[in-house]
Amino acid sequence: MNRLQACTVLALLTAAPGPLFAQDPPPRLMRGDVSGTIGWVNSNKGDASYDHYNDWRSQAAFSLGAGWYWTDHHQTRVEVSGTTETTFYSAVPVTFVGGQTFIPVQRSFESRRVSLTQHYQFRRNEWVHPFVGVGVDIVREQVTRRDEPVFGYDPITRQSRLIRDAVQHGTHDENSARGVLTAGVKAYMSRKVFAVTDLRVSIGSRRTEDVQWRFGLGADF
Repeated sequence: MNRLQACTVLALLTAAPGPLFAQDPPPRLMRGDVSGTIGWVNSNKGDASYDHYNDWRSQAAFSLGAGWYWTDHHQTRVEVSGTTETTFYSAVPVTFVGGQTFIPVQRSFESRRVSLTQHYQFRRNEWVHPFVGVGVDIVREQVTRRDEPVFGYDPITRQSRLIRDAVQHGTHDENSARGVLTAGVKAYMSRKVFAVTDLRVSIGSRRTEDVQWRFGLGADF
């Protein structure tokens, strides 16, 4: 009888191991979040300037984003962002009869972008969550150019004369796709509300295109 009871118990354990041994995974701490940030972006404009002593230009930036947690550590984020307009000056050499001079060029640009990134968040159920991410930026940059009037010195008359009138070029858009690397920290101020800061590096086909530092607020849902 004892042997029969032992066989019965063994059969039950083999046939139904789930209720006895399996443990359900812990529920996700959050399913998604939304956030908004402001920040500062330095853009590489070396290709737009004849003089290369200062190829990086600064702008203010802003963004709105939402993310979905697949696990407590893996999150997919979608963001829309933009920058303020900034203007810089450069000089382009031009040759004319009797000598050479430079065209003063004024360029203004601002950008809008849509970003898709995959984040990995360290730790679980902690007030502070460091994270890293990789993704892609789809960037539309609006560029405006104006060539200032050009004056040259005439050695014959020994006077300055107008060589070329000012030229206002039409505004045009430049579209590009860039890789993104990001790292930051998410710190909770309450159970659902958090502060976030990150550093983002946008990489083009040949160079680093811009570097952003951002901070903002968000909430889990």
